[in-house]
Formats: sequence, structure tokens, C-alpha cells
Amino acid sequence: MYLKVWSLPEPESILKESAEWAFINSRPVYSLSEVMGDARAVQLLMSLAEKYAAEIRRFSPSAAYIGSSRGEIALLVQGIRSWEGTGKVSPTLSPETSMGTLASQVARYLGITGSAATISQTCLSGLSALHMAALHVRAGEGRCVLFGAVDAPLTPFFVETMAALRIYTRETTPPYVRPGHVTSKNTFALGEGAVLGLLSSERFSPFKLVQIRLHTAPVRHGVSFTAVDTEALTALLSQMEGEKPDFVLLHAPGTAQGDAAEWEAVYRVWGDIPVLSIKRFIGHTLGAAPLLSLSAALFLLQTRKWVSMPYATFWKGSLSPVRWREVIVIGLGYGGVMGALRIQYEP
Repeated sequence: MYLKVWSLPEPESILKESAEWAFINSRPVYSLSEVMGDARAVQLLMSLAEKYAAEIRRFSPSAAYIGSSRGEIALLVQGIRSWEGTGKVSPTLSPETSMGTLASQVARYLGITGSAATISQTCLSGLSALHMAALHVRAGEGRCVLFGAVDAPLTPFFVETMAALRIYTRETTPPYVRPGHVTSKNTFALGEGAVLGLLSSERFSPFKLVQIRLHTAPVRHGVSFTAVDTEALTALLSQMEGEKPDFVLLHAPGTAQGDAAEWEAVYRVWGDIPVLSIKRFIGHTLGAAPLLSLSAALFLLQTRKWVSMPYATFWKGSLSPVRWREVIVIGLGYGGVMGALRIQYEP
């Protein structure tokens, strides 16, 4: 199967030091616009759908699978406040905050009349959506499928829910997020983003989806619900068929323990290898994060422009890819969910 991807931010911006940082509750967030909230998730998705509608319709996708961890959280918070203040809510609150409408609104706009499903599986949501698209194509249900992901969690309420985990960055100058930093400090920060893509059984791009696997870590003593299980991730990565990839796009959101646990699994399977996390540039976009990493990975394969971290990391920061043919992208989420995919570049 072959795929192509469009994203917000665009791939060349995902790996670039940006001025798109704002502050909520004095905490840094990566924002694509000065407008935060108010049906922001569907706005981001529809902006991509409108921009690339002609190309998407040309391939006549038979279904749409969209991943989102939180959906329209800003609208939901507004609705709760309205209820608490006045005892009334808007008649549009229920349909606008139903997760399923993210996929159906995009599908209806693009003329997709088959299945339209929103998949919510924490920060693995986007990867889960691509997995569903792959199953759809493999089952012979359609030649081409639309997949994607979106999260727009930049509200004061949600920023504080993440800060309550004691992982939010306290850095006052960029980079606010420092994945893999050799320190005990957490440097997590939120961002927003959206991705749409097409997956087809026919070759219509140079990017081949060689493999995609999902896994749920078993309950293990000493490993919390929110932690990265190194043993489980090692087992998953060991099942990725093929030779050692040329580089890896990590989940690594800037949490000291999580980044170290993820790198340990990668090192056990492949040893020293060039790795990168896009969280340094755009923060953690929750369910959209795995597909934004995929967008960045495809850009790197095409341009061969590697980006190094400007600080000491767990891994050898001086390493850069020698060959530019295969990449593995990792996604992780609460509750031990994890996934990985392998892309092969065939120009």
C-alpha cells in the first residue's frame, strides 16, 4: 500500500524553529492561529479538506477514518460553563462535540459515502486511524481510503489538566520542549495540528507503507497507567519486519522518564541509530502527533535535511542518516497503547 499526507503545520514547518508559540496561563503552547477554541478541531480538518479537495476527490476514497484524542474540547468546556451559569446549553452543543462528527463532516464535504469513523485512542489515535484504513484496504472494502487526525486542546482548562500531571515545561526560552534531554526535568508542552492522507492499494506516491502494528502493554508491577513500558515497546519494535531502519521518529514528548524508557526500547532493538522527535518544534498534539511525525518523516526522506537537537540527549545527537530509504515512526499513549509503522521510500 502507498500513501500521501497533507498536514497543518506543513511538513517543512514541523521541523523548524517557529514563532507560533503563545502562552496560556503563562504556559507555552504551539498555536497555529491567534484564535483558540470555538470548533477549532473541525476548522483545522476542514482547512486541509478544502485546500486539497480536488486531489483527494480525484482518487475517490471509499471511507474516512479520523483520529482524535479530545475532539472539540473547547466547545465542551464552553457548554459546561453555560449550563453552570444559566442552566441552558446551545442546541448545537451535542452534535458539535460528538467525536464521530469530525470524520463525517470531512467525509460529507469530500463526497465520501462509505464508512466515516472517528477513532479516539489517546495519543495513538492518528496511528489507529491509519491502521483502520490499512485494514479496510487489505480486506478489499475499497481501493483507496482517507485517513487523518486532529487535536486542538489549547484551552486554559486542558492546559491545566496536563500541568496537573507535573510534566509541563518550565522553560522560559525556546526550545520549550526538549525531548531526550539529559536531565530530570520534564519539558512537555501542548500544541495543535491536523493531518489528512490517502492510503491506496495502487502506487500513486513514492511512499510505501510496509508495515503497521499496534500493541497494548499488559499490566506490569511498577509500571503506571501513564508510563511507557519499555519491555512491551521492545517486544513491539522487535516485531517490525525488515532490516534496521535508516532513522526513527520517536514519540518523545519531553517527559524525562517517558523519553528515557522509549529510547531504551529503541536501543535494545537497533542500537545507536539516528532519532528525532518533532515535539521540540510543535509541542505535543495528542492524537494528531503520530501522523504529524509521519508527515515529517516523509519530508525528511525526500529532502534529506536532518535536524539535530541543540542540547545533550540520551541518544547520540551527532548521528544522522547515512541512507534515506526507510523510517520507523513510533506512537505511544495512556494505558499502555503503542504502535509503530515502517515506511519505505521508492522515488
